[in-house]
Amino acid sequence: MIKEADFTIKIGRVETKSVMTKSNGPLGGYAVNPYVGCTHGCKYCYASFMKRFTGHQEEWGTFLDVKEWPEIKKPEKYAGQKVIIGTVTDGYLPQEETYGRTRKILGELKDSGADILICTKSDLVLRDLDLLKEINEKNRLSVSWSINTLGGAFGL
Repeated sequence: MIKEADFTIKIGRVETKSVMTKSNGPLGGYAVNPYVGCTHGCKYCYASFMKRFTGHQEEWGTFLDVKEWPEIKKPEKYAGQKVIIGTVTDGYLPQEETYGRTRKILGELKDSGADILICTKSDLVLRDLDLLKEINEKNRLSVSWSINTLGGAFGL
């Protein structure tokens, strides 16, 4: 993983009509990526192909666009739908601590009845335990963490 202190990360803002993207992935439902880009910069990243859709010249891992979207007016329309946060960027990048985009979408979906899955490799998700507990009372909530090692499987 590339450390932010080792280089400058270009941070911008981008307005979107919606943060919810209908997913054609195997899980279906909706993909939510509160950021464009990913500052983890993992060498094995499957999502680096997304750079070609961003207009950025910088290397994947060295830029991040913070998404701005209008508030979801009818979150109940996602009831029973799978909503996956973090399909091509980690919703809990270090910059989430400053910009709070993942916390914003969670707040908008908390009463939706959606089946929410959060994919992250960050313990920053713990910051939102209060909101996650509230969401879990009305929605189905899962959090998946990836664990990385420097060796082979489990460092063996």
